[in-house]
Amino acid sequence: MNDRNAFQVDPAKFEVLNHRLLSITEEMGIQYMRCSGSNVLITGNDAATAIMNPDGALVAVGPYIVTQGNVLPLIVDSTRRLCADSVGIGDGDIFICNDPYLGAIHHPDFATVAPIYSGAELVGWIGASGHQLDTGGMDPGGFSIKAVDVHQEGLRMPPVKLVEAGRVREDVLGWIMNQVRDPLVGLDVKGQIAALNTGRLRILELVEHWGVETVKAVMQGSITYAREKLQQRLRELPDGTWREIQYIDHDGHESRIYQVVCTLRKTGDHLSFDFAGTSANARGLINSTYSGLQAAVLSSVYINLCWDIPWNRGVRDCIEITTEAGTVNNCSYPAPCAMATISAVIVTIDASWRCLSHLLLSSEKYRDQAMAVWSGTSMAPIFAGTSQHGFPFAATEMSHFGGGGGARTYGDGVDTAGIVFNTTPNMPNIEDQEAEYPVLYLFRRHLQDSGGPGRYRGGRSGELAYTMYDAPGDFLEGLFAGTGAEMPNAIGLAGGMPGAAIRVARVVNTDLQRRLSAGERLPAALDEIQGTREILCCKHVRTPMGLGDVWYHSWQAGGGYGDPLLRDPNTVAEDLARGVVSVAVARDIYGVSLDQGLRIDAAATQARRGELRRERRDRGTRPDVSGGELSFSGHGRHRYGDVLMLDFDKDVVTCGHCGQVHCKPGDNLLDHLLEVETPLWAAGPVRGEDYDLRRFKMRQLCCGKCGGLIDVRVALEGTPPPVMRVAYG
Repeated sequence: MNDRNAFQVDPAKFEVLNHRLLSITEEMGIQYMRCSGSNVLITGNDAATAIMNPDGALVAVGPYIVTQGNVLPLIVDSTRRLCADSVGIGDGDIFICNDPYLGAIHHPDFATVAPIYSGAELVGWIGASGHQLDTGGMDPGGFSIKAVDVHQEGLRMPPVKLVEAGRVREDVLGWIMNQVRDPLVGLDVKGQIAALNTGRLRILELVEHWGVETVKAVMQGSITYAREKLQQRLRELPDGTWREIQYIDHDGHESRIYQVVCTLRKTGDHLSFDFAGTSANARGLINSTYSGLQAAVLSSVYINLCWDIPWNRGVRDCIEITTEAGTVNNCSYPAPCAMATISAVIVTIDASWRCLSHLLLSSEKYRDQAMAVWSGTSMAPIFAGTSQHGFPFAATEMSHFGGGGGARTYGDGVDTAGIVFNTTPNMPNIEDQEAEYPVLYLFRRHLQDSGGPGRYRGGRSGELAYTMYDAPGDFLEGLFAGTGAEMPNAIGLAGGMPGAAIRVARVVNTDLQRRLSAGERLPAALDEIQGTREILCCKHVRTPMGLGDVWYHSWQAGGGYGDPLLRDPNTVAEDLARGVVSVAVARDIYGVSLDQGLRIDAAATQARRGELRRERRDRGTRPDVSGGELSFSGHGRHRYGDVLMLDFDKDVVTCGHCGQVHCKPGDNLLDHLLEVETPLWAAGPVRGEDYDLRRFKMRQLCCGKCGGLIDVRVALEGTPPPVMRVAYG
């Protein structure tokens, strides 16, 4: 079809039908969730829906887990390639696949796709995907910590015909159910079938009313519109190069650090993401295949640049991805990758996200669209066994989907805003969890000091604790799969500091059973739990839960924006009164002094902030510039955020805090700044101190005259300095 056909359709009609396609993807998701009994789906919206062209090109994606939606076209590609000549692709057929090497992100994401025919003509494809409660394999819940290859991670399906000419193939469904522990997987798969049936019906209604050529023209036209509008936006942004490095800690076997290196090059109306320098794929489950890498890059671009542009193939047409096979975010078969979504994929989002944030900060027009990194990782706390109702289960505790939002250039990040790739974030109701599973929650609440400090604070994360309660035979097992315990991944922007890392703990030999029997008040904080506390590995193997044992975890928060010493002292006092920050953080990071009544002492605050700035200058050294560069070219006057002023007419780069002349625009700015190296917990508690192996530092670039922060990074020992080359046209 000619790429311009949609514009032969009346513009009003095009808008109506294009938005109707979007509403169909949302209705498919609603149908899916109403039919599924999956706790993961209902409490976390961990699903996706999509509409695609006959060739599989993405047209519209539902407002759910965008990474899952991004790979549905790859599932269509594999289905067409592997099934067309063998089992055939016909009207009323539905295919299911969860193979990460054929398009899925990881085993737990079962994807179903179906062709839509109008008579003999293929109109397009629809798809639905959802995270399953279990996939078989070595451990419940789909995350096998000690797996060393993909075969140990449970059921792995190439595209298989699940529904033929409208009839469910019970042999295939029975085969799936024979491999998994939790019977709700079967209901969830049927929920996907219901979603696709709904999507098929709605699209055929459009065809009947508007005609097949009009519907296909609008589908193709949506792609054209997205591509042209993103190209226009990119031409408005400065060209340049930005490099970011992010990390994955522990691979399930040993405490190794894996790095994801992203170099973004923006030229004209094109983006290039180069991942040269990324670590080789791991022995354990943290890897992702190419499908996860592409999904991560697209998710970052959608959210940062396409807030008013359709998320479809048109965006992908503007992007080049360069990667080497056999790396941690483009692993080679048979590397395990069950944990891809919450390790290599989300860390790739973090790295590409910060590159795009720097790009936006360089633009006068789009500066206010820049955000610090959101909660930098996700996690999978899983408990499994037999419920108080007598059925087997494997439950992923989804509270971590309430991660902290990244701070913006004009305001704080949103507390427990969600996981950044979930466009309709949700988290479970505790009472529902307790009614369904044999657990008792002691508390779930915001985590104090978790938001990344800054002029605008990153959104807070949370913490929770639970214990086994009313489990048959007093038996329950738990495991934990998380990334970002030794270091935070939610990096700040323009001098903002990182948000909290994750922490996992178990308390044994408690007095909970006595308290419960006596009807006494239960602990409401980790420090109130009497017993022996053990900090657990962020990849903790399946372990029995003892009666009275308490399992605890907290998750990552959002990064901050701007120097914390520029935060309004009254806002710090409000945060202090609400328990958002502690007295120590208010004093030592925000530089706010309070009297005994916790009222702001203005004179002492000014003095304290001056003292902290002097400390930065006194401790600062010239950074190692080998392999790093901060430079600018062009003409006119520009700002980089609030921290640098660029005047090409006067040929100077000055400090946005104090006006100090740093250098000429073409010079390497790194040669003219100071770098202060501190422990990570200089940004607040829960920044990796429980897991510290002295491998990570916080590196703060600041002005040599006023001590104002320019940039803050989390860096592994030996990490090269940053790269940012901006060219203003």
